[in-house]
Amino acid sequence: MIRRAGPGREAAARAPRGEGDPAYWNLGIAATVQRDWATARDAWVGFGIRLPDGEGGITGRFGHACVRLDTGGEREVVWVERLCPTRGRVVNVPVTGGRRYGEVVVHDGAPNGERIVDGTTFPVFDELLLLQESELPTLEVTVAAGERADLEALVGLFTEHGYGVEPASSLRMLCACCSEGTHEQQRSVEAGAQRLALAAPPEEARRLLERRAAEAAIGRSWSGLEPVG
Repeated sequence: MIRRAGPGREAAARAPRGEGDPAYWNLGIAATVQRDWATARDAWVGFGIRLPDGEGGITGRFGHACVRLDTGGEREVVWVERLCPTRGRVVNVPVTGGRRYGEVVVHDGAPNGERIVDGTTFPVFDELLLLQESELPTLEVTVAAGERADLEALVGLFTEHGYGVEPASSLRMLCACCSEGTHEQQRSVEAGAQRLALAAPPEEARRLLERRAAEAAIGRSWSGLEPVG
């Protein structure tokens, strides 16, 4: 049963359980925003969603999706790893609005657009609020990669250490109207000199860049490592 009063409690109390009634979904979002995890868990189960066992915040595997961040009127669609039906951890490096890799956002339940990658369709949700900030700063650096595989290896190295990297060649900017449609998307990297957005402590970023430059031909060249914002 629902253990705490909150927005939508009365509506959910009158709704049938396990049948996808939106009253439970609305309550789940409201309880998540309040970090009332007991009520949130009960609401998602009432909606008909199976959750991982446990108490407190939900950390499950709900797949990947996209979220349209909105900070001070700047909008950017980013990829998230869904932790629960309404929370996602940002898994690429945002480049607008001072947002950060690794932050946790609460998103709406109704998709507002789609992204298609390798034939798989992913929903795009609108952000409701930033729930948990990330401590990883955003940096920029210029890297000269002789081969595409060299840059892919650099991306993999940062990922292995829990950090983010976003090559400029993988970005595609869309206007706000177009962003809400359905779009084919490829996350690819290209050879040559280009700017990278990094999410890592500066000293760690420098160490990994130097390590990769010593291991393989990324042109043995990187420069201009600096914070963003």
